[in-house]
Amino acid sequence: AEAARAHALWLPCGPDRADDTVHALLTAAAWRAQRRILVASPYVVPDEALLDALCHASRRGVVVQLVVPRRSNHRLADLARERALRELVQAGAQVWLQPQMLHAKAVVVDDDFAMCGSLNLDSRSLFINYEAMAVWLGQPEIAALATWFASLAAGCRRHDGRAASLPRDVLEGLVRAVGFQL
Repeated sequence: AEAARAHALWLPCGPDRADDTVHALLTAAAWRAQRRILVASPYVVPDEALLDALCHASRRGVVVQLVVPRRSNHRLADLARERALRELVQAGAQVWLQPQMLHAKAVVVDDDFAMCGSLNLDSRSLFINYEAMAVWLGQPEIAALATWFASLAAGCRRHDGRAASLPRDVLEGLVRAVGFQL
């Protein structure tokens, strides 16, 4: 029976799909996570549902860690992400800043599944673009991705989650308002 079990799934998403499967999977996984959620992505501008799920997971004791580039190749995306990153840090999540551009996109949830592919954690990628993720269900693959994540985080500086000045907060809010365009 074990030999017949799939260890990986191909999960496409895009505007031609009947539902937002990847978003639903990530949000539900964050609500159900018991031990850990590891995320690596160059652009992290989640919608409110996904952000709330990640923050609540952290508040209830799930280890939530994100690795993002200190500066990505899109300055506006960096501005748009800061409110979400601060909210995550305030909820107890650990946000790690990679010194150079990181273009990897990966998620590990508990020992249940891991995923990697083309999807960023932003609304454009989740709801507008055509993207695809490989979802890994086998323990060796999940462990390998978690080990890779730990080695990636080891070379990072921790985001302090410090409050922004009023002008910076206004600027971030304006940029976030056009988040679908990033």
